[in-house]
Amino acid sequence: MASPGLFLRPTSLSIPINTMRSRSGSSSDLKIFRSISQDRPGTPRPQTGSVNTESFDFVRSNSGTHASRRSSTLGSWDPIMSRSCSSGGLLSPRPGTMIRDLSPRPSLSRAFSGSAVLANSSSAIVLEVEERKQVANLLSFEQIQKMEFYSKFTPTSVSLSHFLDHGATGLRVEESYLFLRREIPVRLANMLMELELLPTELLTEPACKSILTQYSQSFSDVLEFENLTPSEKTYEDFNKLLSVIRHRHQDTVPHMAEALHNLRDAGNLNVNSKDRLNQAIQYFLDRLYMSRISIQMLVSQHKALYCPEESIKSNPGGRLKGTIDPKCDAVDVARNAFENATFLCEQIYMDAPKLNIEWVDLTDGDKDSVDFVYIPSHLYHMFFEVFKNSMRATMEFHENSDTIPEINVRIVKSAQDISIKVCDQGGGISRSVAENIFLYLYTSATRVKLSDADMGGTTSTSTPMHGLGYGLPLSRLYARYFGGDMKVASVDGYGTDTYIYLRALESDARETLPIFNASSSNKIRDTANQVEDWTKDE
Repeated sequence: MASPGLFLRPTSLSIPINTMRSRSGSSSDLKIFRSISQDRPGTPRPQTGSVNTESFDFVRSNSGTHASRRSSTLGSWDPIMSRSCSSGGLLSPRPGTMIRDLSPRPSLSRAFSGSAVLANSSSAIVLEVEERKQVANLLSFEQIQKMEFYSKFTPTSVSLSHFLDHGATGLRVEESYLFLRREIPVRLANMLMELELLPTELLTEPACKSILTQYSQSFSDVLEFENLTPSEKTYEDFNKLLSVIRHRHQDTVPHMAEALHNLRDAGNLNVNSKDRLNQAIQYFLDRLYMSRISIQMLVSQHKALYCPEESIKSNPGGRLKGTIDPKCDAVDVARNAFENATFLCEQIYMDAPKLNIEWVDLTDGDKDSVDFVYIPSHLYHMFFEVFKNSMRATMEFHENSDTIPEINVRIVKSAQDISIKVCDQGGGISRSVAENIFLYLYTSATRVKLSDADMGGTTSTSTPMHGLGYGLPLSRLYARYFGGDMKVASVDGYGTDTYIYLRALESDARETLPIFNASSSNKIRDTANQVEDWTKDE
């Protein structure tokens, strides 16, 4: 029997439900041309009730003027802008929307000691969130109200085919600008609402406070473009802001790692798969980093398409469509990642295993490569982290051997999937250890001390080869971002096989994004709550 919690939804929004939301096709015989403008950012959350075959009417108004509008521009992406609020302007709260009481409240010694309260009156479920002082000190009262407002919308899950079609048609920068100025605040607001729920001990860590400050600043900065009229000057200023945002958050991952290491060293965190506090932390980190990946994707795609100087720098051959390669060669990416991982390995061990790579395309026997629509930088990140792990294990296990075994890679493309298998002879891992390998902070290597200066992101050669405990879990997030996955199988005493699964069809590769709601709040506080709170392929 399904848990009653599966049918509970917060009803801070009173949104009418009457039509099925269209999805892009998921097969290679899709003939209709699709534009990125067919999706809509910020899907409003439903009311309670059984609504499996219905979705939300974003554009219906009392006058009916919006219902018939089918603009070719991003007006169709813009439910927040086009939805008519009877209570007032764009950011006026809808009837039934809860705006938090911002008056000071006593601090909690531990955020997880408080539980979310669901007050059910007829069809209404109101999530009472314990107030935090951090965001109130970083944003104005009006900005906090807007954060509350945008957090009530579900981030739009965009497929690779939509990204690719948008880049291929040379559509105007106005459409991308109108979409991003609504979608980025939605994703940032969902992220900030969950950041507020972290334990006090973690939020008081300087690195974590810095992350919260940076995301609050980004949210505040994007709000300045909320109602600006599109113009060349607006586009120029917006592009500059996107560059600032991308650089501002490039080291979020290592800085959060430092904060969590400090929390663990202080005895406040036990990195174990069975520890309830750690489960909630791991759940939050998956969502934080997935949101970060998705925002970076939106920013990088827009910059690559509409900033000429960046297009020349990031796409010298002109093959990429923004950041997406329509013919991403998995073999070339693997070799490039292996070469750079070898550079790090040789710095530490004075030697490195060699690469043996094989590939086959089952959809076309005449091809001598495996290519598909993907983001090369994401695939590179996965290969790079897996190779670093395999190289370290191999070098340490064969420390006294005369020869170093090769690392074997096999890449297979079928009609639906790209399957990648990376095999090493690094001694493997025991079953007791295997259940922890995808936990953030878990590492068998010596902890490293991170620099306070910019490190250039997680794949930079200035980032340590090991010791953060972030390689595999973050790589799995990159795989899952567009509907893939990563799994590990090991033979203790011999070696480890790592499997990476990706979607072969760009129409099947759709963003997987976290949603802030009663379920996610309860899971951060209480991991027993099992309500669906991620977007998913259907």
